[in-house]
Amino acid sequence: MDRLLGRPEPKPAKAAQQAPRQGHPQHSQPSTQNAANSPQSVRKELVRVAGRDTLQHNGIPGEWVRVEPLTMAAPGRDPGLHVRIVVLHWDPRLMLHAVALQQNLVKRIALLDPDCNKWLMGASWQFDLKDDSDCPPLPHPGSWTAPPPDLSHVTSPMPVGGVADVIEGPTRIPKETNAREDLERMLAERDKDFQKSDHGGFEKTQPMKF
Repeated sequence: MDRLLGRPEPKPAKAAQQAPRQGHPQHSQPSTQNAANSPQSVRKELVRVAGRDTLQHNGIPGEWVRVEPLTMAAPGRDPGLHVRIVVLHWDPRLMLHAVALQQNLVKRIALLDPDCNKWLMGASWQFDLKDDSDCPPLPHPGSWTAPPPDLSHVTSPMPVGGVADVIEGPTRIPKETNAREDLERMLAERDKDFQKSDHGGFEKTQPMKF
């Protein structure tokens, strides 16, 4: 009809251009699968599993802490992972046993991958509390150099320096209000003792001699 009417024939360029586009999603599928099975993806999943196991074996509720694996690069070595421990719920016992919790997590990762020292590049802590109204304020400045309060009576939900694998059965966590009240009471008593001391631990200001 175009020839009879004297109109130019349409060019089949659109069909030729659409053909490779239709096959493009099929070529992208293998790359997605390769990314999911990459060493970094496997290591991130390993860290997440180790975090869940550590919290579960030590009786810490999973909604209190989140373990995040982050890709990190350093000069002279292949990219590795940095573990960020995010505190979502305030409880003074978490801070009291933070070092032991981090050690337990690293030991769990090492159990799952004995070669983790080649890609594990450290751990850090972050606070992302939904409600920080229960957090105590900073104490008196002089209390930092005073003898620390005795917290031996505070019940521990995990053995200090222990390994999570040797704990048998679930651990009951006592009410957090009791531990928080005890901590605040001890801080208040220490502030009172500090204020009763001579000049609060500071010497009086003396005039400068000329």
